Amino acid sequence: MVQYYDVALAAAEGYFASRFREYCGQFNLPFFLVEPIWVSEFLRRIEEGEVGVKVLVDMASDAGEDGNPYFALAKAVKAAGGYVINDPDLGALAAHKGRFHPVLEQNGVPVPRSIIVPRDGLASFRVTNELKATLGVPFVVKPGWGGGAVGVNINSRSEQDLLQCAELAPNSDSFLVQERIQPRDLEGHRAWFRVFHILGEAIPCWWEPPANQYQLVTPLQQKVYRLGRLKKIVKDIARVSGVEFFTTEICYTTDRRFLAVDYLNTDCDMHPKSFFPTGVPDEVVRHISLLLTHRALAVCKRGHGYFDEELEEKDLDWGQRRQLGMLVPGE
Repeated sequence: MVQYYDVALAAAEGYFASRFREYCGQFNLPFFLVEPIWVSEFLRRIEEGEVGVKVLVDMASDAGEDGNPYFALAKAVKAAGGYVINDPDLGALAAHKGRFHPVLEQNGVPVPRSIIVPRDGLASFRVTNELKATLGVPFVVKPGWGGGAVGVNINSRSEQDLLQCAELAPNSDSFLVQERIQPRDLEGHRAWFRVFHILGEAIPCWWEPPANQYQLVTPLQQKVYRLGRLKKIVKDIARVSGVEFFTTEICYTTDRRFLAVDYLNTDCDMHPKSFFPTGVPDEVVRHISLLLTHRALAVCKRGHGYFDEELEEKDLDWGQRRQLGMLVPGE
């Protein structure tokens, strides 16, 4: 007899996992947290048909790591007919910056001026006068495949900087050489943002390097500073990629361009601000947990009208809906 879980969450921060588990419990959705100690056994049982998962929220996959058990779990749940957030095939493709960059350009998503260098072209790459005129100096080099800022150099000036990037990211098959951009100053705020995309909704936050401290962008700030492009860009990235839950870094530059800098990050930070100085605002963590619960209810065909009514308003700014009292109590 197969044991079914309506919802499984693949390893996530404790506060987020607790809120998500709480919401699932309120709506009687059987829930399992796939922690590292359980993942291999849980995967085995999925593959052997002993356990079934209707909805898997994957916060732990690394498609670039050979034999990553969480990526294998996501593939196994999808193969068994389960619904996976994010689809492991779509997420792995869009996370490759070297391949996704030209796709974004072709679809009108604004990105920094860049040159993509394949690994087999490293030896012949030269910092020419034409390149300097196009990208400026210093410029940025980063791996086309990889994360955690490994290999990224924002003060590059020579071919040697690119070669060093390649040494630090041996699994990347391509590299980006990009213009270095500067954010505008908006009355004390550096105009650098991290925008969450969750199931069709965009939640913009101030996220100012190097402090990397989150703060929600308020509806008034969106209007005063004319920041509507933030939501347009992240929704366009979602449309092009098909990925449902991710973050994007966007810079509003000194020459008044909105540019997607880190295109699509599926390893979303869910550490809460109440526990971590650089954490995500707690209300964002709770809201994302709630939307994921709604999707699980819909997939399991146990939809709840109150949620349906709320999500019909998702194109209205989240901050405005909070002010109008349109969100579920406790958000």
